[in-house]
Amino acid sequence: MAIDPRKGKKRIDMNRAHSTQEAKTVTLDLAFDVFYSAKRAEKVRPRTLADYKSYWRYFREWLAGAHPEINEVASLSSAIIREYVEYMSFGHTRYGNDKYRKKDERKLSPATVRSRLRALQTMGGFWEEEGYIDANPTEKVKPPRMDTEDKTLITDEQLAAILDAPDTSTYVGFRNKTLMMLLADTGLRINEALRLRTVHLDFAARCIRLPGEMNKNRKPRIVPLSAAIIRELIRLIEETQAFFETDYVFVAVYGDPLKADHFRKQLRRYAEAAGIDTKETQISPHRFRDYFITNYLLNGGDLFTLQRIVAHSDVKTTQGYVKTNEDKLRDSHAQYSPMGRLSGGRPGKRRGSK
Repeated sequence: MAIDPRKGKKRIDMNRAHSTQEAKTVTLDLAFDVFYSAKRAEKVRPRTLADYKSYWRYFREWLAGAHPEINEVASLSSAIIREYVEYMSFGHTRYGNDKYRKKDERKLSPATVRSRLRALQTMGGFWEEEGYIDANPTEKVKPPRMDTEDKTLITDEQLAAILDAPDTSTYVGFRNKTLMMLLADTGLRINEALRLRTVHLDFAARCIRLPGEMNKNRKPRIVPLSAAIIRELIRLIEETQAFFETDYVFVAVYGDPLKADHFRKQLRRYAEAAGIDTKETQISPHRFRDYFITNYLLNGGDLFTLQRIVAHSDVKTTQGYVKTNEDKLRDSHAQYSPMGRLSGGRPGKRRGSK
């Protein structure tokens, strides 16, 4: 009689049961440490890793107060995650638990709540795959809905005014003006611009060549440059290298790479000097990107070419910038309205009337 090759092997379902039992003893912080180490091994962006740490800390601080009895990852449930989402949406205020920040009575924005929930959903999916939990408690939790609002765009007049604000007789003023011009000419994200080195600039081809490591989608990217911007970049690089041994394009006064937060503070001062009401029109580095994308489309630029320039992963994101000014809106309505055709272009006159 043939020997059953399966004889002596343990049942698969018995192994699973054993694994599940072990999973119930995994503490919350150990589960996060394993998740974080795995994502770091996957070479997730440092910014994303930092967000994972921050979002986990916020969740643990809330959980310690709301459910101190929960210490193991298998004890998390959809009800608890929904309770946390409700707390973020209605009970938590910005910087409420940060003793080093000025208290802010405003609630967390839906976008912030969605980001923190998305991070927990990623963690839950990882723990389920690793067998730490039987089911992902975040899977069925829906994020808060968001109303779509028109972005407040910088006008041509405001852009001209803010470009005139820096004192270009100083290195800082000249550097900042060049950076603003570059952002408005290319649509670069501020962190992309501040990481630029001279090796990335191809003046002969009139473009920036960004390697995959500098792009969100990890793919190489070519960003065209205007001739006027090239001239200013060459002047800035010559000025910088006369004083500092660096190949960074934008540096601080001591020669180290310029920080985004430092530039944002100076940008706000320029906006005030330009007479821009920042409560009505928000001024930030990203507004230059919005300005570039919107005007590129308004001036007849190709949507799919623009998507490649600004590195949107989904063309729907680029389409969201399609804007028409009020004059174009009225002209199109007058030309294509069915009532306009029925009245022969003159309101009040019916077709066939004498």
